[in-house]
Amino acid sequence: MRLFVAVNPPRQLCRDLDTRLDDLRAQVPVAWTAADNWHLTLMFLADWPVARLPGLVEALRQAAARHAPFAVQPGQVGGFPDLQRPRVLFLQMDGGDPLRFLARDIRAAVDSIWPDGPQDHKPMLPHLTLARIKRPLTAQEQTRLRRFEPRAGEPFTVTEAQLVSSELQPQGPRHRREAALPLGG
Repeated sequence: MRLFVAVNPPRQLCRDLDTRLDDLRAQVPVAWTAADNWHLTLMFLADWPVARLPGLVEALRQAAARHAPFAVQPGQVGGFPDLQRPRVLFLQMDGGDPLRFLARDIRAAVDSIWPDGPQDHKPMLPHLTLARIKRPLTAQEQTRLRRFEPRAGEPFTVTEAQLVSSELQPQGPRHRREAALPLGG
């Protein structure tokens, strides 16, 4: 199973941001992601055998339960590697130390179940992926991206993370929640 652990932003934030992106989508034709798939990834686990899921879910629930709910603030648009030549367009998210500590403990829980597993150990940069870009952008498109103001809203409170499976399909990934990971406090 292709898995990741994530926090889902509130539906209202996604609806508002999705609407604000309509004009930009018309001006910058790239592979825009569906708002229903927006999430803040805490850790990408890659392909895991189903037999390891019960232990994984229990370890993740214990890790999440050690953390109190906390606020996350939507920020500005950014790009990987940057907005001059982006391959990925994203909305930055700032959760400060509580988000970093939750991600750290999620990663430790995953590693405790399968230390040599295929999980990704790159540092987490909290963001929602808005688009994937497979071609060089024109100067005009780059300017439009830099000038876009997401006005993504007020901070929201994170009360749970989720273990999510992702099935890759031609029309885009299909995500399914495998387990809720409630924060404690």
